[in-house]
Amino acid sequence: MQLKKPIGAALASATCGLLGALPAIPVAAQEAPTWEVDTSLLYYAEDAGRVSDGSLMTSIRRLLDEDRSYSLILTVDALTGATPNGAVPSNSVQTFTAPSGGADYTIAPGDPPLDPNFMDTRVALSGNWQQALGESMRWNVGFSGSYEMDYLHLGLNTRLERDFNRRNTTVFVGAAYGRDDVSPIGGAPVGFSPMLRSVGGGEDEDEDEDEEGAGGGEPKDVIDALIGVTQVLSRRSLLAVAFSYGKSDGYLTDAYKILSVVDPVTGAPVPGPVGSGLNLYLHELRPDTRAKQSWFAEWRYAFDRDSLAVSYRLMDDDWGVTSNTVETRYRWNISEDTYLEPHLRYYKQSAADFYRTVLFDGEPLPQFASADYRLADNETYTAGIKYGHRTERGEYSVRLEYYHQTANPSPGSAVGDLANFDLVPPLSAVIAQFGYKFSF
Repeated sequence: MQLKKPIGAALASATCGLLGALPAIPVAAQEAPTWEVDTSLLYYAEDAGRVSDGSLMTSIRRLLDEDRSYSLILTVDALTGATPNGAVPSNSVQTFTAPSGGADYTIAPGDPPLDPNFMDTRVALSGNWQQALGESMRWNVGFSGSYEMDYLHLGLNTRLERDFNRRNTTVFVGAAYGRDDVSPIGGAPVGFSPMLRSVGGGEDEDEDEDEEGAGGGEPKDVIDALIGVTQVLSRRSLLAVAFSYGKSDGYLTDAYKILSVVDPVTGAPVPGPVGSGLNLYLHELRPDTRAKQSWFAEWRYAFDRDSLAVSYRLMDDDWGVTSNTVETRYRWNISEDTYLEPHLRYYKQSAADFYRTVLFDGEPLPQFASADYRLADNETYTAGIKYGHRTERGEYSVRLEYYHQTANPSPGSAVGDLANFDLVPPLSAVIAQFGYKFSF
C-alpha cells in the first residue's frame, strides 16, 4: 500500500534520483575494466507498534573504460505494522473497515486510530549509463521502476554536466519523467464519500462497490527539472548550489486516509450512514495537481585529516507547504582505514492549505481536505552516527540513527472531548543500516 508509507522520499519512487544536488563523480581512468558492488541492509522501526521496514539494496557498477560506465540498483522493501488512518481518538470504542473486504478493526477509547492491516512488499530496479562527451562534458541517462501490490512506477531521467575553469566549476542540468499507476485495494474511493462496512459486514456488496469506487488504477505523471553549479572555492572547500522544479498531475489522494466528522461543540463523533453501525468518517480528497520548487546549497570543507559537510534546503509548493532542512555531517578519520561520521538533521514544514485534523458536522465541506499528519505543521530531528572500516577485501559500515517528529493539529480542532487527547501523537523511530562494498 504505497500511499500509506511514512518514510517518504527515502522509500519513494526512484524517478528523481538524478536530482541530487551534486554532479556525478567523473569516472577515473582504469588499467582494466572494473566492477564495483555496494550492498546494504536497513531496518527502520517506529515506536508504539507502528510501521517497520526491512530493506535490502544491491548496486552494481561496471566501469568499461575512463569514459563509460553503467550501473544497476535493486532494492527490496518489506513493510509491516500499524499506521494512522487519519481519524481522531474518541471517548468511545471506534470501529473501522479495512480495504477490500478485510476484517473490520476496533480502537479502544482514547487510543489513536491505527490501521493494523498495513503490509506490503516493494521491489525497485533502476539503471544508469554514464558517457563522457569530450574532455569536459558527461552525460547520464537512466531508468527506474518499482512495483508493489497497489502501485506501479516507471520512469526515465537524464543529466548533462560541463566542467569549466580548469574543472574548478561544474554546471549541471537534469530532467526526469515518471508515470505511476495507483490501484488502491478495493478501488479508489470517491472523495468525501462515507466509510462503509466491509463486504459481508452488513452492507450490500454492489452498493459498497458503488460507494467505495472499486475499479481500475488511477494514473499520475511526475516531471522534474534541475539546474545547478558546483564551485571549488579553495584547495580545501567546495560549494554546490541547485534549483529544482517538479510538477505532479493525476491521482494524488491517499486512498487509505479518512477524516472524522465530529460535533462542533462536544467533539464527539457523529453517526454514520443509517444501518452501517459506524461513526461518520469521510474519505479524504486532495488536489489533482501539485507544483513545487526547491533551492539547495551545500558547503564541504576538508581539514588536514577530517572533513565537514553542511547543507540547507528550502522547498515550497502550491499546496501551501513550505519546508526548511538543515543537515550536517562530520567525518572523523580515526586512522587511515577507520572513520566515524556523526550526522544531524533538522526539518520543519508548514501545514498544507487543506490540512484538517477533523471536519465539523453541519459545516459545508471544503473543496479539499486531508488529515494525513505528513501534511501537518510539523518538525523532525534526526541524529546518528556511522562507523566505517576498510579492509583488503572492501569496506563495511554500520549506521545508527534516531528520528523524532512532532506535529500540530489544525487550528480550532481541539473542541469538547478532543481537548483531552493528543490529536497528532509524536512519532519516534530507530534506523539501523549495515553496508558492505568492494570492487574487483
